[in-house]
Amino acid sequence: GLLLKAERKKKLIAVDERGRKKVIDGGYTGKINEVNVDLLRFLLEKDYVPIVTPIAISEEFEPLNVDGDRTAAVVAGALKADRLVLLTDVEGLILKGKPVPKITATEAEGALSSIGKGMSTKVHAALEALNQGVKEVLVTSGVRQQPISSALKHETGTVMTSE
Repeated sequence: GLLLKAERKKKLIAVDERGRKKVIDGGYTGKINEVNVDLLRFLLEKDYVPIVTPIAISEEFEPLNVDGDRTAAVVAGALKADRLVLLTDVEGLILKGKPVPKITATEAEGALSSIGKGMSTKVHAALEALNQGVKEVLVTSGVRQQPISSALKHETGTVMTSE
């Protein structure tokens, strides 16, 4: 069955090496607008662990590349998950050179301008998940020993909450 539907992006804004913005064709990229929750719940009830890739299908049945972190956020929100774990190659959110163990959505939004591009994508995904009812988003390093269990115990990374 069809798991993810997305709207194709018609145009993208790209920033060149000089910081200039230009509009380019969206190609085969998209933004998810529907998750087949029934299919996911069916698989979970049968003790399957679904591996969700960031590929969605457009209204015209074209495969579209969608952002992996945003995919995780949308799926977590659609499933009414309590937690979402986003793995990265650093120990979590770093602000002013220091790791941030806990941050609210409001604080994260305010810090977006001082966060690097790679981490800002994760923060946007985390905010999207929190806006969809996920209680907390854990951003942590995936290159450490037992990254998920450590994050779930709040031993590593950054915990993002609505408030």
